[in-house]
Amino acid sequence: MPTLKVLPKVVPIRNKELTKERLVKAVGKVLADVGFKRLGVNLVAREADVDKKLIYRYFGGLEGLVAAYGRTVEFWPSAEELLGEDRERIRKMAPHALMSLFFKRHFKAILARPNTLEILAWEAMEKNHLTQALEQVRVKSALEFFELMEQDPPEEVDLTALVLLMHGAMTFLAVRSRIHRSLGGVDLQSESGWQRIERTLDQIMLGVLG
Repeated sequence: MPTLKVLPKVVPIRNKELTKERLVKAVGKVLADVGFKRLGVNLVAREADVDKKLIYRYFGGLEGLVAAYGRTVEFWPSAEELLGEDRERIRKMAPHALMSLFFKRHFKAILARPNTLEILAWEAMEKNHLTQALEQVRVKSALEFFELMEQDPPEEVDLTALVLLMHGAMTFLAVRSRIHRSLGGVDLQSESGWQRIERTLDQIMLGVLG
């Protein structure tokens, strides 16, 4: 009489980690495709080709999975990526130069992440508890970069408002560049166009913080 093969009740660690990676990757793809309001466990599980119960087992639900995706470099550049090998040089920069460098590197990194651009576009139109999970990681990345600023900006400058203003403007341009080649006569899909924006960014930061 043949013996029955008993399947293990405990999922091997490597299989578990691979499944988690597939789910994290899948939620980014689905989120970019359908946005926050239509995002659901069934769509994500189908994209990852796994049982939807695993979303709850490994991440506690959809919000935990979205938060896990937000912490990946596939979604958002880390402070380490933006700093590169220049940490000590950046530390000695004047505030206006450091701010310019941050936005230049940051938005080049964002432009290289197509899914992130799509998600940011959805975020501009939709808001729920899932959008908050992604917002936290963005704030953390910027704060870690600006912690290197050794010189204080001028007292009369509201640095938080300045960062908010520039972040909003640059995000709009990055998202806009997905489907529109130019805006106001500036080519958003060419290196020369972004060089024009970067030069103007330098001028703004020097004028405000210099």
